[in-house]
Amino acid sequence: MSKAGNPKVWLSLMAFVGIVAALDYLLLDYLVSHGLEPKLYPVQVASFQFPIPLLSLTFVGLLIVAIVAWLNMSSIPISVAREMSQLENLRILRAAGVALFLFSAVLFGPYIIGASVFWRQMALVGRGIPQLAGFLQSLFYSIQPVAVLDSLTKLAISQNVAAAALGAASGLIGHYQRRIRRMR
Repeated sequence: MSKAGNPKVWLSLMAFVGIVAALDYLLLDYLVSHGLEPKLYPVQVASFQFPIPLLSLTFVGLLIVAIVAWLNMSSIPISVAREMSQLENLRILRAAGVALFLFSAVLFGPYIIGASVFWRQMALVGRGIPQLAGFLQSLFYSIQPVAVLDSLTKLAISQNVAAAALGAASGLIGHYQRRIRRMR
């Protein structure tokens, strides 16, 4: 039985990519509802013209990165997969959780930090803990130029950095898991 035919691998892959897709879709839906204009790029093939939404290209690219990241994290030979203990399955799930956390933190981080609600709460924290007031004010002034970028630029930056974080996390996790298997 090949690795591609293993239903456990396919199910876990679909779940991981589905979560990444849902997170990215929620971000795109939020941005479109707050003024991001979804632009169409016309592609002409012979006498037919097909409009392709540009946001869907970034969405598909992120899904490709998620597929590669999961396959990198769970890359184990089938002979080893049959003998995997529950602990090793939990390690793979923990690795996926860490990778998804990093992905979502980087994807949504700029929007959370740029929100006025966040800074109102930080002002309350600064009043409650005066030692943090100077740090929070300098953080606000350093982040302010990024917060005023247009929404398309912020989307491009957050999606690219989130995809890079997902790829880096999966590379480190995959390397660490292969090292653990070799040590036995």
